[in-house]
Amino acid sequence: MEKTKKEIVIIGLILLMVIALIGVSYAAFRFTGEGTKVNTITTGSITMTYEESSNTISLNGALPTTDKTGMVRLNQGEYFDFTVSSEISGDVNINYEISAKDITTSDRKIDGSNIKLYLTKLNSDGTEEALMVPETYNEESTANTYTGRPSGEMSLYTSSMSSSESNTYRLRMYVTEEYNPQGDGGNLTFSVQINVYGLAGDKYVPLTTQEILEDNELQVEKTNMFNYTANGRQRLNNTLGDADPNYVTNGLYSMEDEDGISYYFRGTNVNNYVQFGEYEEDYYVYRYNNKDYVTLESCQDVYSACSESNRVLKYSAGTPMYWRIVRVNGDGSLRIIYNGTSTSAEGQDLMIGNGAYNFNYNDPKYTGYTYDKDTTETDSNAKKDIETWYRDVFSGTTYDRKITGGRFCSDSSGYQLGTDYGLANVNYNVFASYDRLGQTYSNFAKANAPTLICPDTDETYGGSYRLKVGLITADELVLSGMTAFGNDTASSYLTISNMWYWSMSPADFFFGGSARFWGGRSSLSLDGVTFADGGLRPVINVTTENGFTSGDGTAENVYVLS
Repeated sequence: MEKTKKEIVIIGLILLMVIALIGVSYAAFRFTGEGTKVNTITTGSITMTYEESSNTISLNGALPTTDKTGMVRLNQGEYFDFTVSSEISGDVNINYEISAKDITTSDRKIDGSNIKLYLTKLNSDGTEEALMVPETYNEESTANTYTGRPSGEMSLYTSSMSSSESNTYRLRMYVTEEYNPQGDGGNLTFSVQINVYGLAGDKYVPLTTQEILEDNELQVEKTNMFNYTANGRQRLNNTLGDADPNYVTNGLYSMEDEDGISYYFRGTNVNNYVQFGEYEEDYYVYRYNNKDYVTLESCQDVYSACSESNRVLKYSAGTPMYWRIVRVNGDGSLRIIYNGTSTSAEGQDLMIGNGAYNFNYNDPKYTGYTYDKDTTETDSNAKKDIETWYRDVFSGTTYDRKITGGRFCSDSSGYQLGTDYGLANVNYNVFASYDRLGQTYSNFAKANAPTLICPDTDETYGGSYRLKVGLITADELVLSGMTAFGNDTASSYLTISNMWYWSMSPADFFFGGSARFWGGRSSLSLDGVTFADGGLRPVINVTTENGFTSGDGTAENVYVLS
Protein backbone atom coordinates (compact mmCIF):
# COMPACT_ATOMS: atom_id res chain seq x y z
CA MET A 1 0.00 0.00 0.00
CA GLU A 2 1.51 3.35 -1.05
CA LYS A 3 2.02 5.82 1.76
CA THR A 4 0.29 8.50 -0.34
CA LYS A 5 -2.94 6.47 -0.04
CA LYS A 6 -2.79 6.45 3.73
CA GLU A 7 -4.83 8.92 5.69
CA ILE A 8 -4.28 9.21 9.40
CA VAL A 9 -7.62 8.96 11.15
CA ILE A 10 -6.53 8.57 14.74
CA ILE A 11 -3.65 10.20 16.58
CA GLY A 12 -3.15 12.91 13.94
CA LEU A 13 0.52 12.25 13.57
CA ILE A 14 1.30 11.23 17.12
CA LEU A 15 -1.87 11.89 19.15
CA LEU A 16 -2.86 8.98 21.37
CA MET A 17 -6.55 8.47 22.03
CA VAL A 18 -6.62 7.32 25.63
CA ILE A 19 -9.62 5.17 26.37
CA ALA A 20 -8.91 4.38 29.99
CA LEU A 21 -6.24 4.46 32.61
CA ILE A 22 -6.25 1.30 34.63
CA GLY A 23 -4.14 0.78 37.72
CA VAL A 24 -3.47 -2.48 39.47
CA SER A 25 -2.37 -2.45 43.05
CA TYR A 26 -1.50 -5.73 44.65
CA ALA A 27 -2.41 -5.90 48.33
CA ALA A 28 -5.21 -3.32 48.03
CA PHE A 29 -5.31 -4.63 44.45
CA ARG A 30 -7.34 -1.78 43.09
CA PHE A 31 -8.17 -1.21 39.44
CA THR A 32 -9.61 2.19 38.55
CA GLY A 33 -11.03 3.42 35.26
CA GLU A 34 -10.80 7.19 35.14
CA GLY A 35 -13.26 9.52 33.45
CA THR A 36 -16.36 9.19 31.28
CA LYS A 37 -15.64 11.17 28.15
CA VAL A 38 -16.19 10.96 24.42
CA ASN A 39 -13.21 11.35 22.09
CA THR A 40 -14.01 12.07 18.44
CA ILE A 41 -11.72 12.53 15.44
CA THR A 42 -13.10 13.50 12.05
CA THR A 43 -11.15 13.39 8.79
CA GLY A 44 -13.07 14.02 5.61
CA SER A 45 -15.90 11.53 5.35
CA ILE A 46 -14.74 9.47 8.34
CA THR A 47 -15.77 9.97 11.94
CA MET A 48 -14.61 7.57 14.65
CA THR A 49 -15.78 7.96 18.23
CA TYR A 50 -14.25 6.32 21.28
CA GLU A 51 -16.44 6.45 24.33
CA GLU A 52 -15.53 5.36 27.84
CA SER A 53 -18.33 3.88 29.86
CA SER A 54 -18.96 4.69 33.50
CA ASN A 55 -17.72 1.24 34.45
CA THR A 56 -14.59 1.07 36.56
CA ILE A 57 -12.51 -1.92 37.50
CA SER A 58 -12.10 -1.96 41.26
CA LEU A 59 -10.99 -5.12 43.04
CA ASN A 60 -10.23 -4.93 46.72
CA GLY A 61 -8.32 -7.66 48.49
CA ALA A 62 -8.16 -9.77 45.33
CA LEU A 63 -5.69 -12.66 45.07
CA PRO A 64 -3.96 -14.28 42.09
CA THR A 65 -6.60 -16.11 40.07
CA THR A 66 -7.02 -18.75 37.41
CA ASP A 67 -7.92 -17.97 33.82
CA LYS A 68 -11.20 -19.79 34.26
CA THR A 69 -12.19 -17.32 36.98
CA GLY A 70 -10.57 -14.20 35.57
CA MET A 71 -12.23 -14.60 32.16
CA VAL A 72 -15.80 -14.50 33.48
CA ARG A 73 -15.75 -11.97 36.31
CA LEU A 74 -18.87 -9.80 36.12
CA ASN A 75 -19.28 -8.27 39.55
CA GLN A 76 -19.28 -4.51 39.82
CA GLY A 77 -15.74 -3.21 39.56
CA GLU A 78 -14.34 -6.35 37.90
CA TYR A 79 -14.47 -5.25 34.26
CA PHE A 80 -14.26 -2.16 32.07
CA ASP A 81 -16.37 -1.47 28.95
CA PHE A 82 -15.66 0.94 26.09
CA THR A 83 -17.08 1.51 22.62
CA VAL A 84 -15.46 2.07 19.23
CA SER A 85 -17.85 3.56 16.65
CA SER A 86 -17.50 4.83 13.11
CA GLU A 87 -19.48 6.83 10.58
CA ILE A 88 -18.07 6.17 7.15
CA SER A 89 -19.31 7.36 3.77
CA GLY A 90 -17.72 6.39 0.50
CA ASP A 91 -15.23 3.65 -0.30
CA VAL A 92 -13.03 3.85 2.80
CA ASN A 93 -11.41 1.21 4.98
CA ILE A 94 -9.99 1.80 8.45
CA ASN A 95 -7.47 -0.58 10.00
CA TYR A 96 -7.56 -0.12 13.76
CA GLU A 97 -5.91 -1.66 16.79
CA ILE A 98 -6.55 -1.75 20.54
CA SER A 99 -3.41 -1.88 22.65
CA ALA A 100 -2.18 -1.60 26.23
CA LYS A 101 0.82 0.36 27.46
CA ASP A 102 2.60 -0.10 30.79
CA ILE A 103 2.72 3.32 32.50
CA THR A 104 3.57 2.18 36.02
CA THR A 105 5.54 4.85 37.86
CA SER A 106 5.75 3.32 41.32
CA ASP A 107 9.00 1.75 42.48
CA ARG A 108 6.85 -0.95 44.08
CA LYS A 109 5.94 -2.58 40.79
CA ILE A 110 4.66 -6.08 40.07
CA ASP A 111 6.26 -7.47 36.92
CA GLY A 112 4.07 -7.48 33.80
CA SER A 113 4.75 -11.19 33.35
CA ASN A 114 2.46 -11.71 36.34
CA ILE A 115 -0.42 -9.70 34.85
CA LYS A 116 -2.94 -11.09 32.35
CA LEU A 117 -5.25 -9.10 30.08
CA TYR A 118 -8.37 -10.44 28.40
CA LEU A 119 -10.52 -8.62 25.82
CA THR A 120 -13.97 -9.59 24.55
CA LYS A 121 -16.59 -8.00 22.30
CA LEU A 122 -20.14 -7.60 23.58
CA ASN A 123 -22.82 -8.89 21.20
CA SER A 124 -26.26 -7.36 20.92
CA ASP A 125 -27.78 -10.22 22.94
CA GLY A 126 -25.41 -9.57 25.85
CA THR A 127 -23.12 -12.53 25.15
CA GLU A 128 -19.36 -12.07 24.87
CA GLU A 129 -17.12 -13.10 21.99
CA ALA A 130 -13.52 -13.78 22.96
CA LEU A 131 -11.08 -11.75 20.88
CA MET A 132 -7.94 -13.21 22.45
CA VAL A 133 -6.85 -15.78 24.95
CA PRO A 134 -5.74 -14.38 28.31
CA GLU A 135 -2.20 -13.14 27.71
CA THR A 136 0.48 -11.95 30.08
CA TYR A 137 1.55 -8.39 29.44
CA ASN A 138 4.17 -8.23 26.68
CA GLU A 139 5.20 -5.37 24.43
CA GLU A 140 5.57 -5.56 20.65
CA SER A 141 9.10 -4.83 19.49
CA THR A 142 7.95 -3.36 16.17
CA ALA A 143 5.30 -0.84 15.17
CA ASN A 144 2.23 -1.68 13.07
CA THR A 145 2.36 0.62 10.04
CA TYR A 146 -1.17 -0.40 8.97
CA THR A 147 -2.84 0.83 12.15
CA GLY A 148 -0.38 3.37 13.50
CA ARG A 149 0.28 1.46 16.71
CA PRO A 150 3.85 2.22 17.84
CA SER A 151 6.32 -0.27 19.23
CA GLY A 152 6.53 -0.77 22.98
CA GLU A 153 2.84 -1.53 23.50
CA MET A 154 0.92 -4.79 23.85
CA SER A 155 -1.43 -5.49 20.95
CA LEU A 156 -4.80 -6.75 22.17
CA TYR A 157 -6.90 -6.79 19.00
CA THR A 158 -6.61 -5.70 15.37
CA SER A 159 -9.49 -5.33 12.91
CA SER A 160 -10.83 -3.11 10.15
CA MET A 161 -13.98 -1.12 9.35
CA SER A 162 -15.34 -0.28 5.90
CA SER A 163 -18.84 0.80 6.90
CA SER A 164 -20.49 2.59 9.78
CA GLU A 165 -20.62 0.42 12.87
CA SER A 166 -20.36 0.44 16.62
CA ASN A 167 -18.62 -2.17 18.77
CA THR A 168 -18.45 -2.41 22.53
CA TYR A 169 -15.50 -4.14 24.13
CA ARG A 170 -14.95 -5.48 27.64
CA LEU A 171 -11.54 -5.60 29.30
CA ARG A 172 -10.54 -7.72 32.27
CA MET A 173 -7.13 -7.75 33.95
CA TYR A 174 -5.88 -9.90 36.81
CA VAL A 175 -2.82 -11.37 38.49
CA THR A 176 -1.82 -14.81 37.19
CA GLU A 177 -2.41 -17.85 39.34
CA GLU A 178 1.31 -18.69 39.19
CA TYR A 179 2.24 -15.53 41.08
CA ASN A 180 3.31 -16.19 44.66
CA PRO A 181 2.68 -13.15 46.89
CA GLN A 182 4.71 -14.56 49.76
CA GLY A 183 7.56 -12.22 50.58
CA ASP A 184 6.66 -9.50 48.07
CA GLY A 185 6.12 -6.94 50.83
CA GLY A 186 2.70 -5.90 49.51
CA ASN A 187 1.60 -2.67 47.83
CA LEU A 188 3.00 -3.68 44.43
CA THR A 189 1.35 -1.89 41.51
CA PHE A 190 1.00 -2.22 37.75
CA SER A 191 -0.78 0.32 35.56
CA VAL A 192 -1.69 0.19 31.89
CA GLN A 193 -3.08 2.77 29.51
CA ILE A 194 -5.52 1.45 26.90
CA ASN A 195 -5.05 3.08 23.49
CA VAL A 196 -6.82 2.83 20.15
CA TYR A 197 -5.07 3.60 16.85
CA GLY A 198 -6.28 3.60 13.29
CA LEU A 199 -5.29 4.47 9.71
CA ALA A 200 -7.37 4.68 6.56
CA GLY A 201 -6.07 2.57 3.72
CA ASP A 202 -6.28 -0.80 2.03
CA LYS A 203 -7.25 -3.66 4.31
CA TYR A 204 -4.19 -5.17 5.90
CA VAL A 205 -2.95 -8.27 4.07
CA PRO A 206 0.01 -10.01 5.77
CA LEU A 207 3.07 -10.70 3.65
CA THR A 208 2.63 -14.43 4.26
CA THR A 209 -0.81 -14.28 2.61
CA GLN A 210 0.58 -12.29 -0.30
CA GLU A 211 3.36 -14.83 -0.84
CA ILE A 212 0.99 -17.81 -0.72
CA LEU A 213 -1.32 -16.18 -3.26
CA GLU A 214 1.66 -15.41 -5.50
CA ASP A 215 2.98 -18.98 -5.25
CA ASN A 216 -0.39 -20.72 -5.74
CA GLU A 217 -2.97 -19.99 -8.42
CA LEU A 218 -6.40 -19.60 -6.83
CA GLN A 219 -8.77 -22.32 -8.06
CA VAL A 220 -12.53 -22.05 -8.66
CA GLU A 221 -14.79 -24.30 -6.58
CA LYS A 222 -16.73 -26.87 -8.61
CA THR A 223 -20.39 -27.71 -8.06
CA ASN A 224 -20.78 -30.54 -5.52
CA MET A 225 -17.02 -31.07 -5.44
CA PHE A 226 -17.16 -32.05 -1.74
CA ASN A 227 -19.13 -35.18 -2.67
CA TYR A 228 -15.87 -36.41 -4.18
CA THR A 229 -12.34 -36.90 -2.96
CA ALA A 230 -9.81 -34.51 -4.43
CA ASN A 231 -8.98 -37.38 -6.81
CA GLY A 232 -12.49 -37.20 -8.22
CA ARG A 233 -13.73 -40.43 -6.61
CA GLN A 234 -17.18 -40.80 -5.01
CA ARG A 235 -18.44 -43.43 -2.61
CA LEU A 236 -21.67 -45.06 -3.81
CA ASN A 237 -23.21 -48.30 -2.50
CA ASN A 238 -20.28 -48.84 -0.13
CA THR A 239 -17.79 -48.67 -2.99
CA LEU A 240 -15.41 -45.86 -3.90
CA GLY A 241 -15.83 -45.37 -7.63
CA ASP A 242 -13.28 -44.63 -10.33
CA ALA A 243 -11.90 -41.15 -10.71
CA ASP A 244 -14.06 -38.68 -12.59
CA PRO A 245 -11.68 -36.21 -14.27
CA ASN A 246 -14.37 -33.53 -14.06
CA TYR A 247 -14.13 -33.63 -10.26
CA VAL A 248 -10.38 -33.76 -9.75
CA THR A 249 -9.53 -30.80 -7.52
CA ASN A 250 -6.10 -29.73 -6.36
CA GLY A 251 -4.56 -26.49 -5.16
CA LEU A 252 -5.66 -23.36 -3.31
CA TYR A 253 -9.36 -22.52 -2.90
CA SER A 254 -11.31 -19.91 -0.95
CA MET A 255 -14.28 -19.87 1.43
CA GLU A 256 -15.60 -17.40 3.99
CA ASP A 257 -14.95 -17.82 7.70
CA GLU A 258 -15.95 -15.63 10.67
CA ASP A 259 -13.24 -13.07 9.89
CA GLY A 260 -13.33 -12.77 6.10
CA ILE A 261 -12.02 -14.78 3.17
CA SER A 262 -10.05 -17.91 4.04
CA TYR A 263 -7.75 -19.64 1.55
CA TYR A 264 -7.45 -23.42 2.03
CA PHE A 265 -5.32 -26.13 0.46
CA ARG A 266 -6.94 -29.20 -1.15
CA GLY A 267 -5.49 -32.38 -2.64
CA THR A 268 -2.07 -33.99 -2.39
CA ASN A 269 0.00 -32.04 -4.90
CA VAL A 270 0.08 -28.86 -2.81
CA ASN A 271 2.99 -26.75 -1.63
CA ASN A 272 2.09 -26.03 1.98
CA TYR A 273 5.05 -27.22 4.06
CA VAL A 274 6.29 -24.78 6.68
CA GLN A 275 9.02 -24.96 9.29
CA PHE A 276 8.15 -23.18 12.53
CA GLY A 277 9.57 -23.64 16.02
CA GLU A 278 11.79 -26.26 17.55
CA TYR A 279 12.04 -28.38 20.65
CA GLU A 280 14.22 -26.10 22.77
CA GLU A 281 14.63 -28.82 25.40
CA ASP A 282 14.66 -32.62 25.25
CA TYR A 283 11.07 -33.82 24.91
CA TYR A 284 9.96 -37.04 26.63
CA VAL A 285 6.83 -39.19 26.34
CA TYR A 286 5.55 -42.33 28.05
CA ARG A 287 5.75 -45.19 25.55
CA TYR A 288 3.68 -48.34 26.05
CA ASN A 289 2.79 -50.95 23.42
CA ASN A 290 4.43 -48.75 20.77
CA LYS A 291 2.10 -45.84 21.56
CA ASP A 292 3.21 -42.49 22.98
CA TYR A 293 1.39 -40.69 25.77
CA VAL A 294 1.98 -37.07 26.73
CA THR A 295 1.74 -37.62 30.49
CA LEU A 296 2.11 -40.51 32.89
CA GLU A 297 -1.52 -40.06 33.91
CA SER A 298 -2.72 -40.46 30.32
CA CYS A 299 -0.65 -43.60 29.92
CA GLN A 300 -1.92 -45.07 33.18
CA ASP A 301 -5.51 -44.31 32.25
CA VAL A 302 -5.05 -46.79 29.41
CA TYR A 303 -2.41 -49.11 30.86
CA SER A 304 -2.36 -49.28 34.65
CA ALA A 305 1.12 -50.85 34.53
CA CYS A 306 2.60 -47.80 32.85
CA SER A 307 5.28 -46.18 35.04
CA GLU A 308 8.25 -43.84 35.00
CA SER A 309 10.24 -46.67 33.48
CA ASN A 310 8.24 -46.10 30.28
CA ARG A 311 9.50 -42.53 29.94
CA VAL A 312 11.57 -42.20 26.75
CA LEU A 313 13.17 -39.40 24.75
CA LYS A 314 11.07 -38.57 21.70
CA TYR A 315 12.90 -35.48 20.41
CA SER A 316 16.27 -33.99 21.34
CA ALA A 317 16.74 -30.29 22.07
CA GLY A 318 17.19 -28.32 18.88
CA THR A 319 14.99 -30.60 16.74
CA PRO A 320 12.97 -28.42 14.33
CA MET A 321 9.19 -28.73 13.89
CA TYR A 322 7.46 -29.02 10.54
CA TRP A 323 3.83 -28.23 9.75
CA ARG A 324 1.35 -28.17 6.86
CA ILE A 325 -0.62 -24.99 6.16
CA VAL A 326 -4.30 -25.93 6.38
CA ARG A 327 -5.50 -22.46 5.42
CA VAL A 328 -4.97 -18.75 5.64
CA ASN A 329 -7.59 -17.54 8.11
CA GLY A 330 -9.83 -14.58 7.35
CA ASP A 331 -7.85 -12.48 9.83
CA GLY A 332 -4.60 -13.18 7.95
CA SER A 333 -3.10 -15.67 10.39
CA LEU A 334 -1.94 -19.08 9.19
CA ARG A 335 -3.67 -22.20 10.47
CA ILE A 336 -1.10 -25.01 10.52
CA ILE A 337 -1.20 -28.67 11.56
CA TYR A 338 1.72 -30.58 13.08
CA ASN A 339 3.80 -32.67 10.68
CA GLY A 340 6.44 -34.00 13.03
CA THR A 341 10.12 -33.17 12.67
CA SER A 342 10.56 -33.64 8.93
CA THR A 343 8.65 -33.34 5.68
CA SER A 344 8.71 -37.12 5.31
CA ALA A 345 7.30 -38.00 8.74
CA GLU A 346 4.66 -40.75 8.80
CA GLY A 347 2.25 -42.37 11.25
CA GLN A 348 3.26 -42.00 14.89
CA ASP A 349 5.82 -39.32 14.01
CA LEU A 350 3.00 -37.03 12.83
CA MET A 351 1.51 -37.09 16.34
CA ILE A 352 2.69 -35.67 19.62
CA GLY A 353 1.06 -38.64 21.34
CA ASN A 354 -1.96 -40.90 21.59
CA GLY A 355 -4.92 -41.19 23.88
CA ALA A 356 -8.67 -41.28 24.31
CA TYR A 357 -10.64 -38.14 23.56
CA ASN A 358 -12.46 -38.78 26.82
CA PHE A 359 -12.56 -41.70 29.24
CA ASN A 360 -16.35 -41.57 29.67
CA TYR A 361 -18.64 -42.38 26.79
CA ASN A 362 -22.24 -42.86 27.99
CA ASP A 363 -23.42 -39.28 27.51
CA PRO A 364 -23.22 -37.05 24.41
CA LYS A 365 -21.55 -34.36 26.51
CA TYR A 366 -18.32 -36.39 26.43
CA THR A 367 -17.91 -35.37 22.78
CA GLY A 368 -17.28 -31.81 23.97
CA TYR A 369 -13.80 -30.34 23.88
CA THR A 370 -15.00 -29.04 27.23
CA TYR A 371 -18.25 -30.07 28.87
CA ASP A 372 -20.51 -29.04 31.76
CA LYS A 373 -19.81 -25.45 30.76
CA ASP A 374 -22.72 -24.27 32.91
CA THR A 375 -21.01 -25.57 36.08
CA THR A 376 -17.43 -26.83 36.24
CA GLU A 377 -16.41 -26.66 32.57
CA THR A 378 -14.36 -29.83 32.54
CA ASP A 379 -11.64 -30.27 29.92
CA SER A 380 -11.64 -33.33 27.72
CA ASN A 381 -8.64 -35.64 27.95
CA ALA A 382 -7.61 -34.57 24.44
CA LYS A 383 -7.59 -30.91 25.48
CA LYS A 384 -5.58 -31.64 28.62
CA ASP A 385 -2.90 -33.57 26.73
CA ILE A 386 -2.54 -31.22 23.81
CA GLU A 387 -2.33 -28.15 26.07
CA THR A 388 0.21 -29.93 28.28
CA TRP A 389 2.35 -30.48 25.18
CA TYR A 390 1.99 -26.82 24.19
CA ARG A 391 2.88 -25.60 27.67
CA ASP A 392 5.95 -27.85 27.83
CA VAL A 393 7.17 -26.93 24.35
CA PHE A 394 6.14 -23.34 23.59
CA SER A 395 5.27 -21.45 26.77
CA GLY A 396 7.86 -18.80 27.54
CA THR A 397 9.59 -19.14 24.16
CA THR A 398 9.88 -16.55 21.41
CA TYR A 399 7.64 -18.75 19.25
CA ASP A 400 4.77 -18.37 21.72
CA ARG A 401 4.54 -14.68 20.78
CA LYS A 402 3.81 -15.61 17.15
CA ILE A 403 1.06 -18.09 18.03
CA THR A 404 -2.27 -16.31 18.28
CA GLY A 405 -5.37 -17.14 20.28
CA GLY A 406 -7.17 -18.50 17.22
CA ARG A 407 -10.71 -19.69 16.61
CA PHE A 408 -11.49 -23.39 17.15
CA CYS A 409 -14.81 -25.17 16.75
CA SER A 410 -16.18 -28.28 18.46
CA ASP A 411 -19.55 -28.25 16.66
CA SER A 412 -22.12 -29.67 19.08
CA SER A 413 -25.05 -28.09 17.23
CA GLY A 414 -27.99 -29.89 15.66
CA TYR A 415 -28.11 -32.75 18.17
CA GLN A 416 -31.25 -34.76 17.35
CA LEU A 417 -32.67 -38.19 16.67
CA GLY A 418 -31.94 -39.43 13.19
CA THR A 419 -35.63 -39.50 12.24
CA ASP A 420 -35.07 -38.04 8.78
CA TYR A 421 -33.54 -41.29 7.63
CA GLY A 422 -35.62 -43.89 9.45
CA LEU A 423 -33.34 -44.23 12.46
CA ALA A 424 -35.71 -43.18 15.25
CA ASN A 425 -36.24 -46.74 16.44
CA VAL A 426 -32.59 -47.44 17.13
CA ASN A 427 -32.03 -44.61 19.62
CA TYR A 428 -29.48 -43.09 17.30
CA ASN A 429 -28.69 -39.40 17.62
CA VAL A 430 -26.60 -37.30 15.27
CA PHE A 431 -24.88 -33.93 15.35
CA ALA A 432 -25.10 -31.35 12.58
CA SER A 433 -21.70 -32.35 11.21
CA TYR A 434 -22.96 -35.84 10.36
CA ASP A 435 -25.79 -34.41 8.31
CA ARG A 436 -23.46 -31.82 6.79
CA LEU A 437 -20.50 -34.05 5.95
CA GLY A 438 -21.65 -37.67 5.95
CA GLN A 439 -23.26 -37.96 2.55
CA THR A 440 -23.87 -41.66 3.09
CA TYR A 441 -25.96 -40.81 6.16
CA SER A 442 -28.56 -39.12 3.93
CA ASN A 443 -28.38 -41.93 1.39
CA PHE A 444 -26.73 -39.42 -0.95
CA ALA A 445 -29.83 -37.22 -0.90
CA LYS A 446 -27.81 -34.20 0.28
CA ALA A 447 -24.60 -32.70 -0.98
CA ASN A 448 -21.71 -32.44 1.47
CA ALA A 449 -21.47 -28.88 2.74
CA PRO A 450 -18.37 -28.14 4.86
CA THR A 451 -18.22 -24.78 6.61
CA LEU A 452 -15.56 -22.62 8.25
CA ILE A 453 -18.12 -20.74 10.35
CA CYS A 454 -18.76 -22.43 13.70
CA PRO A 455 -22.52 -22.98 14.15
CA ASP A 456 -24.18 -21.70 17.31
CA THR A 457 -25.03 -24.33 19.91
CA ASP A 458 -27.31 -24.45 22.94
CA GLU A 459 -25.49 -27.42 24.46
CA THR A 460 -23.35 -27.15 27.60
CA TYR A 461 -20.49 -28.88 25.80
CA GLY A 462 -18.46 -28.04 22.73
CA GLY A 463 -19.01 -24.82 20.82
CA SER A 464 -16.66 -22.05 19.71
CA TYR A 465 -13.31 -21.43 21.43
CA ARG A 466 -10.35 -19.06 21.38
CA LEU A 467 -7.26 -21.17 22.03
CA LYS A 468 -3.52 -21.25 21.52
CA VAL A 469 -3.68 -24.87 20.37
CA GLY A 470 -6.45 -27.26 19.37
CA LEU A 471 -7.39 -29.89 16.80
CA ILE A 472 -8.50 -29.83 13.19
CA THR A 473 -12.23 -29.94 12.38
CA ALA A 474 -14.01 -32.55 10.28
CA ASP A 475 -15.02 -29.73 7.91
CA GLU A 476 -11.35 -28.90 7.33
CA LEU A 477 -10.60 -32.56 6.61
CA VAL A 478 -13.31 -32.56 3.92
CA LEU A 479 -12.01 -29.29 2.50
CA SER A 480 -8.54 -30.87 2.31
CA GLY A 481 -9.85 -33.52 -0.10
CA MET A 482 -11.33 -36.33 2.00
CA THR A 483 -14.89 -37.66 2.01
CA ALA A 484 -16.61 -39.67 4.71
CA PHE A 485 -15.74 -43.39 4.49
CA GLY A 486 -14.00 -42.96 1.14
CA ASN A 487 -10.75 -44.79 1.87
CA ASP A 488 -8.21 -43.22 -0.47
CA THR A 489 -4.78 -42.42 0.94
CA ALA A 490 -3.94 -40.28 -2.09
CA SER A 491 -6.92 -37.93 -1.75
CA SER A 492 -5.50 -35.34 0.64
CA TYR A 493 -2.24 -34.10 2.11
CA LEU A 494 -3.81 -34.92 5.51
CA THR A 495 -4.45 -38.63 4.87
CA ILE A 496 -2.22 -41.25 6.45
CA SER A 497 -2.37 -45.00 6.05
CA ASN A 498 -1.48 -46.41 9.45
CA MET A 499 -2.99 -44.25 12.19
CA TRP A 500 -6.31 -42.61 12.96
CA TYR A 501 -6.19 -39.17 14.58
CA TRP A 502 -8.74 -37.03 16.36
CA SER A 503 -10.63 -34.11 14.94
CA MET A 504 -12.55 -31.67 17.13
CA SER A 505 -15.97 -32.55 15.64
CA PRO A 506 -18.63 -34.73 17.35
CA ALA A 507 -20.49 -37.07 15.01
CA ASP A 508 -23.17 -39.19 16.73
CA PHE A 509 -24.29 -41.03 19.85
CA PHE A 510 -25.95 -44.37 20.56
CA PHE A 511 -27.97 -44.57 23.76
CA GLY A 512 -26.40 -47.22 25.96
CA GLY A 513 -23.51 -47.29 23.56
CA SER A 514 -20.85 -44.77 22.73
CA ALA A 515 -20.35 -41.20 21.67
CA ARG A 516 -18.43 -41.20 18.39
CA PHE A 517 -16.11 -38.73 16.78
CA TRP A 518 -14.88 -37.79 13.35
CA GLY A 519 -11.21 -38.29 12.70
CA GLY A 520 -8.71 -38.49 9.89
CA ARG A 521 -6.94 -41.44 8.33
CA SER A 522 -7.32 -42.48 4.69
CA SER A 523 -10.76 -40.84 4.83
CA LEU A 524 -13.03 -38.99 7.20
CA SER A 525 -14.14 -41.81 9.51
CA LEU A 526 -15.55 -42.53 12.98
CA ASP A 527 -14.45 -43.96 16.30
CA GLY A 528 -15.67 -43.88 19.89
CA VAL A 529 -14.44 -41.20 22.30
CA THR A 530 -12.65 -43.80 24.44
CA PHE A 531 -10.49 -45.08 21.56
CA ALA A 532 -7.12 -45.13 23.36
CA ASP A 533 -4.96 -45.25 20.22
CA GLY A 534 -6.34 -42.07 18.66
CA GLY A 535 -3.55 -39.75 17.55
CA LEU A 536 -3.16 -36.17 18.78
CA ARG A 537 -2.06 -33.85 15.99
CA PRO A 538 -1.87 -30.22 17.19
CA VAL A 539 -3.22 -27.28 15.23
CA ILE A 540 -2.06 -23.72 15.93
CA ASN A 541 -2.57 -20.30 14.33
CA VAL A 542 0.52 -18.19 13.70
CA THR A 543 1.00 -14.62 12.55
CA THR A 544 3.92 -12.55 11.40
CA GLU A 545 4.17 -9.16 9.73
CA ASN A 546 7.47 -10.05 8.08
CA GLY A 547 6.38 -12.85 5.75
CA PHE A 548 8.33 -16.05 5.21
CA THR A 549 12.08 -15.79 5.58
CA SER A 550 12.59 -18.33 2.76
CA GLY A 551 11.05 -21.20 0.83
CA ASP A 552 8.21 -21.85 -1.58
CA GLY A 553 6.21 -24.45 0.39
CA THR A 554 7.56 -27.54 -1.36
CA ALA A 555 8.95 -30.48 0.60
CA GLU A 556 12.38 -29.69 -0.81
CA ASN A 557 12.20 -25.96 -0.05
CA VAL A 558 9.75 -25.43 2.81
CA TYR A 559 8.41 -22.07 3.87
CA VAL A 560 10.25 -20.85 6.97
CA LEU A 561 8.62 -18.69 9.63
CA SER A 562 11.22 -17.01 11.79
